[in-house]
Amino acid sequence: MHAPDVRAEDGFSLVELLVTIVIVGVTFSALLGGLFTTITVSSLHRKQATADSVAPSAAEWIKDGVATPYTNCAAAGAYSFSGLPKPAGYSVAIRSVEYWDGTTPVAGTPYSLDSHLGPSCPGSGDKGLQRITIDVTSSDGQVSEFVQVVKRVPV
Repeated sequence: MHAPDVRAEDGFSLVELLVTIVIVGVTFSALLGGLFTTITVSSLHRKQATADSVAPSAAEWIKDGVATPYTNCAAAGAYSFSGLPKPAGYSVAIRSVEYWDGTTPVAGTPYSLDSHLGPSCPGSGDKGLQRITIDVTSSDGQVSEFVQVVKRVPV
């Protein structure tokens, strides 16, 4: 009988196994990194979509003359969102209230409301028009959305 030929046995060398393990590890790491990125971006988009739906609801809440009556020379805290339904983890607050100075447009000339709004109530009193800026923010601070609404004295 002949002694078995060691060179004739098939198998993988240590170097081949290490190269395979490295290739599989790099591929797995890339796939896992892509999965984590997808999860993070999806979560951020969900939060943004939620904030985008809360902002118009808050604007409608402020414009509603019954739920939120007009307040002369209102400071940022004068209007409340206490009854506004909103998802857990989101806050709604008024960033600023600007007041119209009462200047009426002249026929045939351009009129910009921005140039007739100021951060403080005019010395002669509220002229019946306010621009209110509302902020909607997620509790983790990743998402912030704002909306502006013009509120006027009911006629």
